[in-house]
Order: sequence, then C-alpha cells, then structure tokens
Amino acid sequence: MRIVRWVGSRAGTGSWAAWPRWALALAAAAISLAADATTANASTLVYQCASAVCAVDPDADDSPRRLTADGRLAGITADGETASWVRPDGRLVQAPIDGRAPSVVPYDGAVVFQPSMSPDGTQYLWWYPGPGAFIGSTAVYISRLTVGQSVSDGLSFCGGSCVTSHGWVGQTPIAAFPADTAPGEPSQVCRLANEQEAPGASRSCVQVLVSDARGGIAFPSGNAAGTEIVAAMSPGEETGVAGRIVRYSLATGHPLADVTQGTTDTTPVFSAEGDRVAFERDDQIVIKDLADGSERAIGPGTYPFWGGPRTDADAGVSLGSKRLRYRRGKVKVKITCEAAEDCRGKLSIRTAKRVKVGDKGKRKAKRLTIAKDNYRVTAGDIDSEKVRPKGAGRRLLEQKRGGSIKVKVNLRPKGGGEKVAETLKLKTSKKKGGKDRLTVHATDGAAAEPVSSEQSSAR
Repeated sequence: MRIVRWVGSRAGTGSWAAWPRWALALAAAAISLAADATTANASTLVYQCASAVCAVDPDADDSPRRLTADGRLAGITADGETASWVRPDGRLVQAPIDGRAPSVVPYDGAVVFQPSMSPDGTQYLWWYPGPGAFIGSTAVYISRLTVGQSVSDGLSFCGGSCVTSHGWVGQTPIAAFPADTAPGEPSQVCRLANEQEAPGASRSCVQVLVSDARGGIAFPSGNAAGTEIVAAMSPGEETGVAGRIVRYSLATGHPLADVTQGTTDTTPVFSAEGDRVAFERDDQIVIKDLADGSERAIGPGTYPFWGGPRTDADAGVSLGSKRLRYRRGKVKVKITCEAAEDCRGKLSIRTAKRVKVGDKGKRKAKRLTIAKDNYRVTAGDIDSEKVRPKGAGRRLLEQKRGGSIKVKVNLRPKGGGEKVAETLKLKTSKKKGGKDRLTVHATDGAAAEPVSSEQSSAR
C-alpha cells in the first residue's frame, strides 16, 4: 500500500453515476484484486432517497419532502439553510432548504464519488479511481474544489490496496486510511492538505488524528465543537465500509465509545449539538440519542447529512388577534411567531359555550368546532391565517349574522411545543343591505342552537 502526496488537478466533463457506499465497496474489491495481480434554523436531515434527495426535520412531526427528484446528495451547511447535490448533467448545485430555486456552482470538471460539501458551503471533496504507481495497478485520488475556482486541487493519493473515504472537521478536510499490516499501522483518520498548506509533507496523511487497531475506519465526520469524530468501523478488516458506529476523541486520538454494535451501520454524522448521531443501517436512516441510547428510524434512505440547531418546537408561537370577524365565508386569525424557526401546527376555533346540535328531539349540547386548519408562520413574523368554517359551524355563524359569539382559539404546535388557548369574541358581518338572511337546505341538516347559561352550568 502506498499513501503518498498527489499534487495536481482533475478537470473534465460528464458525471459518474453511482452511489457513494456501493462505489466504495466495489472499488475496494477492484483495487484489492489489482494489488494481488501485481503483488453525504431548524434541524434538517438531508439524505439520498433512491434517485431523489430528501429532507426532514427530525425534531418536528413532519414527513420527509423531496428537494429534487434526481440528484446525488453532496451535503447541507452547518446552519441547515443550504443543501447541495449533483444534477444528472453532472453540475453541482446549491439550494435553499426552504424550496427556492437552486444555483449552479461554477465548475466544469467531473464531480465523481462521495461528493461532500464543507460545513460553510465553500468547499467540496470527492474521490475517484485512477492509475496507480505501478503498471496495471489502481489508486484512489481525493480532490477538493473551492467554490469560485475553475479547477480542483489534489489532496490525497492512495495506491495498492488502499481505499479511502473522507469528511470534514469544521473546514478541515479529513480522510480514513486503511490499516497497513506490513509496518503494523492501524486504521487511521488523517488531516488532508495541499502542498501550500503543508509544505514538505510527503504523505497524503499530513497529520494522524485518530486510529483504531480493531478494524477498518470509514466515512469520518467531525462534531461542530471540533472535539470528536464519528465513523463506521468494520471489525477485523483493513478497509472500513460498514460495521459499528464509533466515537473518537480528537484530544487523545483513541475511541471514546462504540455508539452501536451493528454489522451494517455506516455513514454517520453528528447533530449540531453533538448529542445525537444519524447513520444508515440496511438502507434506513436511523438516529441514535447518545444520552439515553434510544434509536428511531426516519425512513428509507442512505448517506445522511445534518445541519441546523435543534428545533424549538414552536415555543414562540402566540395569537396576535384580540378579536375575530367572520366575513365573506372566512375567519381571519393573526398568529405571531417569535421562534428562531418557522412556526407550524394546527389551528382550531370552537365555541366557548356549549351549543345544541343535531336533529330536533335528538339534539345534544357540546362545544362546537367552527373551523380548523394547519398554520405556518415565518420565523419572527406575524401572519394572518384564513380559515373557512364548515358544516354546523358555518350554519351557526350564518344564524348570528350581525351579532357575535365567544369562541376559544387553540394553536397546537407540531413537535409537542407549548399549546396556546385563548377566548376571543367573534363578530359576524351583516349581509349586504343589512339583511340577515339564511337559507338552510334539507341536506344541510339542522342548524346549531345556542344553550343558555343556565343550561350550560346545569350540565
């Protein structure tokens, strides 16, 4: 195995269509054969979902959404604001996580295997197979692109039976190198640098950060504090692909703890706080809580990246309305979002007192739901949600044209945040011309009838 410095750039056209982990395993097998012959504001988790790129807030009660139907994921920024992927035409793009249009990263070269964006979105890493140091041999090269430059620079050359995988600790590029049994070196995670950044260095492994003699390390990724690395470790293997997830200390260079005891776990990443790890297990995205050891599956996917602080579950949502009005078939409710992230949840309006509903002779008194809908308000903003009453709720308001009733407005945030409940006066507008007319068709059912205060207290 040869781990030497590679200096240069690779520019070309076209794209390499392959999944990063599969490509790594195939390349490891291919290179091994050749050696014998010659001697991936709210917390946002993005991941590869088949040919698409998906995103989900793991702290909210949300379903995953597609960012693009066809692309190779390249990561998400540390703030959780911007995702990146490679389009089918081979172009790198960056896109706001809120769904706005992506922008193309200006680069005409080939972005090959395991594209990985730096936490600040200014750099990319990827690897590709190329000719080795000996005739007929194969090697793995790691390239780095700085956004705004037209060519990439070479950071690593690993020949013979060497296969590497890479990641980031802050803005520092890192890579996992396999064990070398001949000189007795364990698997290592190293800092990468070019010739200008590390003058005189003769090896691609500029600085050993962590090592593990138990097996091969793969897919290293640092926490936001820059104190730990999490990686997949394949026990008994020289080159890592999948196995168990392990935390390593950058202060000591040794393992801190085995996060999992699996045999197929791979591509781990820390949450922004460093208290959770997301990883892939049997083509499912799994999150492990490091405090209590609990695990939960997010859904089918591979190659996760995690950005943005833990979502506050809409703790800053409140009602901005002091009174409500029913007009033109809708009720407008002002909602204030003082949270750092968008506020989302369910809005409902119910009668403050019981009203009688049902057919004559069979009417029951209950608090009637007048209207309900989902709400979403931009962080730090005030928005008006217009809800349309239906059924018995609409008929009650139509009966009250020109008058008012007391209602209870409820906001139930997604993710289990603090609920909001306030009693307000809802005023109904008169019909044009001042006439209060109501036509109830037989198919509409019976209208609601208010219960007197005596009746309500008696119940």
